[in-house]
Amino acid sequence: MASIRIASGYGHRCTSTNDNNNNEKKNIRYHQSMLSRQDDSHHGCLEWFGSITCHARHCGPCQLILTGRNEARLERVAKECRQATAAVEAAEAAIVKTIAADLANPEEVQRQADNVLRETVHVLIHSAGVSSRDNFVDTCLEVDRQVLQINFWAGVALAKALVPSMIMAHDNNDNNNSKNNKQKKNGMILWISGIQGLVGVPQRTSNVASKFAIQGYCESVRGELASSGVTVHTVSPGYMNTNLSQSAIRGNGMMYGQVDNTTATGACPDEVAIEILNKVAKGKLDFTVAAGFSATLAIYLRLLRPPLLRALLVKRFEKGKSNKT
Repeated sequence: MASIRIASGYGHRCTSTNDNNNNEKKNIRYHQSMLSRQDDSHHGCLEWFGSITCHARHCGPCQLILTGRNEARLERVAKECRQATAAVEAAEAAIVKTIAADLANPEEVQRQADNVLRETVHVLIHSAGVSSRDNFVDTCLEVDRQVLQINFWAGVALAKALVPSMIMAHDNNDNNNSKNNKQKKNGMILWISGIQGLVGVPQRTSNVASKFAIQGYCESVRGELASSGVTVHTVSPGYMNTNLSQSAIRGNGMMYGQVDNTTATGACPDEVAIEILNKVAKGKLDFTVAAGFSATLAIYLRLLRPPLLRALLVKRFEKGKSNKT
């Protein structure tokens, strides 16, 4: 088996991939990867991560380990992954395994990590994500904990479980005194964060806290693992056309249940998946995708004109209050 790919994280909705986009897929150069995704009837679905799997399927023989809490939908996507890889000319169908798990439950996350440790893992792509919608004074502490558990702590637990074997593989290569082996990358962590990990948007405090935690954590871990042959990539997507806003959590723990206009008019997740894979293949470590003009402007203002950004964020919050009344 050439590689192992794993998925774990709350998914996002997208349309089916178009198999005619061969020119775009030629740029993908994944040799070892592990796709991670988590399904949940409230927080999203597996299809976006399925598109990543399909776009990466030209890598050759691989094994996929997919995790999710909705077993029926998980098996459906697993079947689609097998069919997608088998459809590629001269390619072997992927071996797809499934592990039912809920990232909101720390005990299940640990069980998931223990199950995965039985396999040889090269790359972890952690895409767990649930958003929040409310003023921080109206958000109960349990909601803060839940969002941080899904978006951040679950990924930390999986990384701690899987990275030691990546480091061990690097040490073994060093002991072989082979120039080619020394240059080989032995592991990869790809963590899907978000623009709200770069800009503190009002009424998103739980989500912003989790995304900023991801950014800082990955920056620190990146420095620690660089000499161990393990690369750490952080991706910050902008708005995508998914059901993420609809499944966001209000301050009282209830679902938001609405599709924001920014989400409805967001980028196609399928195209975002291609862009992510291409940038990672080119060695990009910390980058944005599908970032519109306002998001890009906010990122630059945070670095160059912080007072102006603060004024704009206050204006955004006041406008939101006016629209509710």
